[in-house]
Amino acid sequence: MRGTRTVRIRNGYNVIMSLYAPFRSRIYRYNSEIRDSGYYLKPVHLVYKSIRGRRVKYVYFGRYWYRVVRKGGSIKWIYVGRDKPDPHLPDPPLSPFEGIGIAILGDDVVVDEKTYMVLKKIADLLGYKGKLP
Repeated sequence: MRGTRTVRIRNGYNVIMSLYAPFRSRIYRYNSEIRDSGYYLKPVHLVYKSIRGRRVKYVYFGRYWYRVVRKGGSIKWIYVGRDKPDPHLPDPPLSPFEGIGIAILGDDVVVDEKTYMVLKKIADLLGYKGKLP
């Protein structure tokens, strides 16, 4: 995260994922509703990179649409984009996490200052009792 000020949230991964859990549940329910359409909405995209000998996990929250094709006993996932692929599908649930990307180092989260402020606001709005480290 060059050129911007970064914030390291110690032991923040579990906190952020627990804040995200209700939104993930809504998206999973939505996927159950649209199962027969052949589409699947993936709410989180994970990317792993090796940086200076350390493996870094990046978590991107958003809307990643896939077409699910079943042939015989196998399933093929075809990425179709970030926009709803079929206008006849119901609108997916909204999530305040959409557009947020975080880097995970062990149990710590590294984000830019702007993303940290968004996460802090989400935590406050959801009534998170702990302190976002």
